[in-house]
Amino acid sequence: MADRLLENARTVLEASCRARSGESILVIITSEAILVRTPALVEAALDLGLVPAAIDIRAFIASPAYNTGCILNPLKAAIKSADIVINNIEHVHNAKRPDYSRLLGEPDAHDLSLTAERRWVYLQCGGMEKWNITKEAVRGIADRTHWLLDQLQRAKQGRITSPSGTDLTFGLGPTSSRTPILGIVPLYGEVAVAPAPQSTSGVFVVDGPTQLYVRPANETDRVPLRITVERGQVVDMQGDPTQLERLKKFIASGDPPANSIDEVGILTTPFQENDWFDWPDGTHHHDCVHVALGNNTRRGEVVHGPRHMDGEIRKPTISIDGLVIIENGVFLD
Repeated sequence: MADRLLENARTVLEASCRARSGESILVIITSEAILVRTPALVEAALDLGLVPAAIDIRAFIASPAYNTGCILNPLKAAIKSADIVINNIEHVHNAKRPDYSRLLGEPDAHDLSLTAERRWVYLQCGGMEKWNITKEAVRGIADRTHWLLDQLQRAKQGRITSPSGTDLTFGLGPTSSRTPILGIVPLYGEVAVAPAPQSTSGVFVVDGPTQLYVRPANETDRVPLRITVERGQVVDMQGDPTQLERLKKFIASGDPPANSIDEVGILTTPFQENDWFDWPDGTHHHDCVHVALGNNTRRGEVVHGPRHMDGEIRKPTISIDGLVIIENGVFLD
């Protein structure tokens, strides 16, 4: 087995999953991508004194029963009882993807897993045998995330600007919420801010891609989407006519309409390798920020409402109460 692949598997377990000798670890095989990396994860687990098991559920998720909503109770029991669970949802971008909500039949499980507190994680498999990473750098993502959480807890206002024309002020304080996103491992980190609507206004220019194919990655050469916001609500939209029509349909698809600023996603990862992950619709690049439109009526409980669409802003500069934390897409440690 290649030394780098095995070392990266150890980094996943030690730095991202906080594995300790004697704990149980379950690898859920949902794709070819995780299948070919499972031997390295198992070997690394054994080296660290863990008790590993792997379950290949590809036949189950391809079955008619799965497509009609079946919950496989033995799998659910295994997930619930394991100390650490590693899943992978690359290449599966539809509502039936085997995320934790779908596998457990619990709608909030996916959002709750994203914090990594329960240590149900999603493994970024792409290029795992080539990553040039260290445990210290991966642990640095969590350190940076928790530092930012502390800053946001005490702050009143944030601001995003960008070379493409973004100038958006987002409200913080007691009516906003902040969620650490550390469950997509080992290369990703984020603080998902649900801003205070009344003090969120300005313009954000989506010059990168969006989720849900409103502005897909292969159409980012078109005029960007320029969205004007007042008191947390969209009041004007400009951009490529085809993309604007898709955006209007997305907003109208929600009940209530998905025209609120549901999230400002501030990334805390420095890793270019993060961008190799098969992110839905090509979003979540390491040197970007995303602003999400949606209709989340449970802000503070979950990050993603019934309708949720991230729009990516390239090379942002972000300040918190005047303190610049990201400049031109680079986090300032």
